[in-house]
Amino acid sequence: MRSFGADTRLPTLAVVLDIIRERGAVSRVELADATGMTPATMTHAVRKLTALGLVHEVGTVPANRGTPRRLIGIKADACYMVGVQLDQFAAVGVVVDLAGRVVVRHDMPGAGKRALADVVADLAEHVRTMLKDAAVPGDKVLGIGLATYGPQDREAGVVITPHPTPEWTGYPLAATLAEATGLPVALENDATAAGLGVQTLGGSGSSFAVVFMSGGIGGGVILDGHPYRGVTSNGVELGHISVDALGADCSCGNRGCLDPVAGPRPVVERALENPALAARLGLGADTLTDFNLIGRAAREGDAEAAALIADSAQRLAVATVTLVNMFDVGRVVLAGQAFSEAGQLYRDVLEEWLNRSVFMRHVHTVEVALADDVAQAAALGGAAVVLRNLLESPNPELRGAA
Repeated sequence: MRSFGADTRLPTLAVVLDIIRERGAVSRVELADATGMTPATMTHAVRKLTALGLVHEVGTVPANRGTPRRLIGIKADACYMVGVQLDQFAAVGVVVDLAGRVVVRHDMPGAGKRALADVVADLAEHVRTMLKDAAVPGDKVLGIGLATYGPQDREAGVVITPHPTPEWTGYPLAATLAEATGLPVALENDATAAGLGVQTLGGSGSSFAVVFMSGGIGGGVILDGHPYRGVTSNGVELGHISVDALGADCSCGNRGCLDPVAGPRPVVERALENPALAARLGLGADTLTDFNLIGRAAREGDAEAAALIADSAQRLAVATVTLVNMFDVGRVVLAGQAFSEAGQLYRDVLEEWLNRSVFMRHVHTVEVALADDVAQAAALGGAAVVLRNLLESPNPELRGAA
């Protein structure tokens, strides 16, 4: 299989592939209309995707005049990607085919405060088991997308944070996992990955924001089909938007940041200050487990639990108004394991606040939705990053290609 020269409009390939995946079967004319590209440019992009073996013709439809239009579809089994979302409290791994279908999923333990070498060895073993369970040819596996929190140096494949232990700072996470698995590893911000995961499943449009909450709070934005990364791939730090300008100092250097006052950890800490509530809900595990127990109780009508979730949701809404005002998106998607139980409660509060307070509310409404699988979205997006990296490379070529 031949490779391509550097003249390729590489980001175009990822956008075109996303549209074909979402629509199932689509003509070149429809693709050109959907992207605003010229028919000639679209034909060029489709030829490149066809030469890569990622798409093929799947039929024809009558045209108003002239020859029938040829329909292009995804070759679902052309390649496979592994996606892993990892934080301190939980991890999810998936094997995904080119159509975005999850072939295998594993729920895994989080990093905790274990030695990082042990964490990587555990991840590598899960990856091997998932690929064995998926029974896919090894030479069709493009690599692993590892979605985790930041700040991080995406290009170097390292996390730049002393949490949950100082060992994380500068640890060669991507390179170490690649060595342990024999597969290329791409590091990605978990919130950005969640956005790419939502995009893979389709239905959210080409521009939307993501509010991600698992061990903490993060944010991501997809604009015109592409993730907004900022200068260092650490853009949209929603958890460090100030919601109280005169609030307590945050370790980031700001004051009154969202995550330390409204994230899962402070919600759990407040619940534990109430012994009767903590006992009633059975709290005392890790932060994420306890937070979801509080969320479940709130959803089921426990007044004290509901008050904690409502306070968190309102503060999150304040920060999300700022996010929407900055990027002028019309859709916000909630993703992350902390939304597993109380996601609908957060959704309702955010949508009410946004449509009351967003600057452009008189021009357009803002829809707030839960990701199809809040716990899986970032892992699915991690897998999508692997393919996107291939398509954005100067000479894209599938593993195992001749």
